[in-house]
Amino acid sequence: NLSRARTPTSASPHIRRRFGLTLDVVLYKLQGRLRDAQMPTEAEQTNKVRNQGSPNGLFRACMDVIKGSHSVGQALRTAALAAGLLTDRRCYGELLAQFYVATVALEKRLEEIRDEEEGVISDEHKALLSNLRGLGYSFSPGYEKDLEHLLGSGWRDTVAAWRTDASAAYAAELAQAGALDLAAGCFILWGPLAIGGGAMIKPRVAKAFGEGATNVFHDVTGDRGGGRAARRSEFIKVFDGLPVQEEEFAAVVKKCGEFMALNNSMMMSVQQRPWWCKYLFAGAAVGAAVVVAYVYKRRSE
Repeated sequence: NLSRARTPTSASPHIRRRFGLTLDVVLYKLQGRLRDAQMPTEAEQTNKVRNQGSPNGLFRACMDVIKGSHSVGQALRTAALAAGLLTDRRCYGELLAQFYVATVALEKRLEEIRDEEEGVISDEHKALLSNLRGLGYSFSPGYEKDLEHLLGSGWRDTVAAWRTDASAAYAAELAQAGALDLAAGCFILWGPLAIGGGAMIKPRVAKAFGEGATNVFHDVTGDRGGGRAARRSEFIKVFDGLPVQEEEFAAVVKKCGEFMALNNSMMMSVQQRPWWCKYLFAGAAVGAAVVVAYVYKRRSE
């Protein structure tokens, strides 16, 4: 009778003593595999978000053009985490600094361009910029608080010293961007935080470095803006509703691809290594020396 069959946890004490540990391990691994099979992959989650945009809309088009670079970015992020990004505040701080350099240039330009709007920018582009500002995001202050928490009071000097060629080039382009390029910049630099990435990574950052390192996530976590689903929906709605003509649509999409490539270049340009690397390298050097000495000794015998 299958309904009366014993499960590993209800097996007799004798069997449990003899095989209990093995059964528990197998059961645990099976449960883990079932969870993994049921959970969507990161690519599936990204595609699910993409499909929330309007068919033939700007949001979907931008998501499609960055698909390849986005996969590379995900791989780089995974590699960075595996290499110890969240085990050393200087490693995390350096990467954060690159995105701060680009983001502060974007947000500063969004404000500066107001002075150029009258008589220089079309009514459609004025509306586009107004819609972007209407999202209400300004991540620069959060980045600044996080960098001070991670690097101390001299964080500005440290950021200046750490600024890579990739982030400098990114910032220089954003500093003189027009309306269409600013739309692309907001999509690439705001989008990952706004549509769910911020809420996902905040707990890991808080665990590693304390709540003082999570200010950049303030506006994209919890119930702010109606919660994660509402924030994502609003972001998608704004991009699908941007007043762009056919050629401008294509220009925004193209620039999104270029900016996503710059994101990846920034991630690959960082130089800091976790504090424990010196011990790892020292251990490897000692191990190599022991092996060399052993081989030399055997050859001498």
